[in-house]
Amino acid sequence: MRWILSLAAVGGFIGFIAYLNSVPVGQSSVDQAERQQQQSERSTPAVTAKEKTKDEPGFRFYDILKDSEVVAPNVDEYTPGPVDQSFAYVVQTGSFRSQQDAERQRAEIAFQGLRAKVDRIDLDTGSTWFRVNVGPYHSRSQMNAAIDKLVSINIQPLVRKVPREG
Repeated sequence: MRWILSLAAVGGFIGFIAYLNSVPVGQSSVDQAERQQQQSERSTPAVTAKEKTKDEPGFRFYDILKDSEVVAPNVDEYTPGPVDQSFAYVVQTGSFRSQQDAERQRAEIAFQGLRAKVDRIDLDTGSTWFRVNVGPYHSRSQMNAAIDKLVSINIQPLVRKVPREG
């Protein structure tokens, strides 16, 4: 069985070599295309601009854009620096009916190096909820760093803006 496969491989290789020898050796197709283009240019008379527009579609946007000018509005330059915000960012990580569940999540967040606190919320309906909040943060970069840590432990936080204290 092996000698049949070996003979078939050798035969295929010899056939491939014979095929390569039968292919005519010439210039590349790019050179042939250039030669054909030069021959066609020699054989056809020069086409005037009027004749060309009749046969080929005309594109007017080249002419239109050449004459148009875009004037940018006068805008103040952006200068990064401290911004006086009237709010801070608080990241809510969860809301639970059980205080034990809220404390469990607070401990999980503490392992990530973030300070979380549990707030008790008494609703008008008489139900009590325990929210787990991280923050407040006074800059977006601090808030985004905290969110990245929370997402890494599979917590999908909610960002809230709260009035800034003091």
